[in-house]
Amino acid sequence: MEEIYQDSRIISLNSKDSVKLNGNYNSNLFFNMPNIVEKDPDITHIHVTVEDCQIPVAWYLINDTNNILHYIYQNQNFNIVLEKGNYTGSTIITELKNKFLENGITVSIVLSQVTGYLLFKFSNLASSLTFNYILSRNLMIILGFTENITADVGNGFTILAPNPLNLLGIMKLNICSSNLSSISSFSSNSKLSNQILQTINVDLPQWHQLSYLNKSSHYARMKANYLDNIDLQLFDDNAEYVEMNDIDWSITIQLIIFRKLKSKIDRLYLNDLAEPEPEKEPEKKPEKEPEKKPEPEPEPDLTFNSGDDQLDLLFYKK
Repeated sequence: MEEIYQDSRIISLNSKDSVKLNGNYNSNLFFNMPNIVEKDPDITHIHVTVEDCQIPVAWYLINDTNNILHYIYQNQNFNIVLEKGNYTGSTIITELKNKFLENGITVSIVLSQVTGYLLFKFSNLASSLTFNYILSRNLMIILGFTENITADVGNGFTILAPNPLNLLGIMKLNICSSNLSSISSFSSNSKLSNQILQTINVDLPQWHQLSYLNKSSHYARMKANYLDNIDLQLFDDNAEYVEMNDIDWSITIQLIIFRKLKSKIDRLYLNDLAEPEPEKEPEKKPEKEPEKKPEPEPEPDLTFNSGDDQLDLLFYKK
């Protein structure tokens, strides 16, 4: 007969104590912590959860993954590279105009206050100019584009974005791990798969701190029944590593380990479950027979007969 009992582990982690696998991005970490939970055939499964975490909003809106706009002009490939940082509508327009001007192209850009669409109007083009969506996808999504688009004579060398400018940035952080991966998490993004430990809403502006506390007591069942070292990743909505700009963050992981406890038969006390036997009356000890007093010895015969009556009479008187 087997019983299950639980024991737990609290694991406090800070990125400054890790091996940083993607440098100052600080979002792909390895913690050298062997034998956290050793292999044991009596372990049936392990539950894992993020107990709490503190993550500064230290990333930029325009970063290494979305700061390049590729375009084709006079049958040649060109690009402009935006400075990494956080932008408003007016500042990103200024940055785009300056970068095009560095390549010898003059453009005016207007942001509609009604629709939020960007309108590009080129004034000194010698031929058509095409934005390359495939090579510039991440930046063009921010600018409101969904495919290649061309400025030519037919449209007066203008380009109008079909969607509004989107400067909201990361909406949700995905905290992931391979070693802690579970059978209880799923994602529409195949790159994240079942490695998600927790998702954190980004509901604070730049340079504030996101604080998460597990109030729902949600646990996921780990794939493995042991844990040797820990890896952690921070991904954004597009499954790209978050650029933390070398700012550290912390997290607390809790494990609940389920083990088999084997009960011995002699611990079951099966006799306690049976009907009690009737009490036996104590055996009566036989009563001792009274000791027999020895019979008195017969008195000697004092008969004296001397043949003289007077003498005999005298003897008896004595």
